[in-house]
Amino acid sequence: MAESTSDPAIRGLTAEQVESFNENGFLGPFDLYAEDEAPLVWSQAMIDMVTSENKPHDSTIINYDRHLDCEALSRHIAHPAIVHKLRSLMDNDIMCWKTHIFEKEPGDSGTGWHQVEAFTVYNESETRSYPSLRYTEESTAATRELFVWTAFSETDKAHGCLRFLPGSHKQSYNVENKSHNGYDYAELKLDKDWDPNSHEIVDMELKPGQFVIFLDKCVHGSHPNVSADKRVGLVSRYIPPSVRVYEHINRLSGFGDAIDLDYHGCVMVSGEDKYGHNRMYRENLNGFPFPKVESDGH
Repeated sequence: MAESTSDPAIRGLTAEQVESFNENGFLGPFDLYAEDEAPLVWSQAMIDMVTSENKPHDSTIINYDRHLDCEALSRHIAHPAIVHKLRSLMDNDIMCWKTHIFEKEPGDSGTGWHQVEAFTVYNESETRSYPSLRYTEESTAATRELFVWTAFSETDKAHGCLRFLPGSHKQSYNVENKSHNGYDYAELKLDKDWDPNSHEIVDMELKPGQFVIFLDKCVHGSHPNVSADKRVGLVSRYIPPSVRVYEHINRLSGFGDAIDLDYHGCVMVSGEDKYGHNRMYRENLNGFPFPKVESDGH
């Protein structure tokens, strides 16, 4: 996917923006789609999900990895507006290893403050847990896993936008490596006297088509959806190809369902995989070639 970086929307980050990200643990909002285009992209993604001949899994509850079979989302994860900014934070070799859909219906509660760096998953056959990601090279916090949260609907306070505690990625406040589902985050705090609400809080309000980049170790949560409309967001997650994904893990469970990971593979959105640690896909499960952003010399 050759793109001219003369378009401000797809340029990399400035030195000041990189410094801000390193200081705060998040950065945004950035424009990706036009405000009236974003709902159309999501509508097409929903059509793709229904009509897909080769779904990654059969769960309708665990909304993971539909970029592997839905053309609209296969295009989305490698959008130049995303990739050029990620390059400013994690160099040229970047792979998307996971996506998940976040829908918040009217009346749904907010998500409590949480801080997670790498989820652990229980391996039933070995009766032990393993991290989802294993880093094989030393790296700084900003070059580890980066999250891109894209709004496909209005995502202001009333609709349940994300909230961040700036700078909280520099310290461990909550127990990490736990699945969010079913936990009272207040009970997981390492420092029981720490009150996150006494910290500076930034509400990340997004228009449809905008995104924010953040480290999951930056403490974050979300407001309840008190509007009359559904809030729709997609998180795409990026790492260097030196990272081993789902090593010794072949099944995920949560939200009352489970999926096997025999479908799983990673997608290079920039650069090359020089390691061969993980299964890689050049096409999605329905044969659509994954786009890749060409090097801009960054």
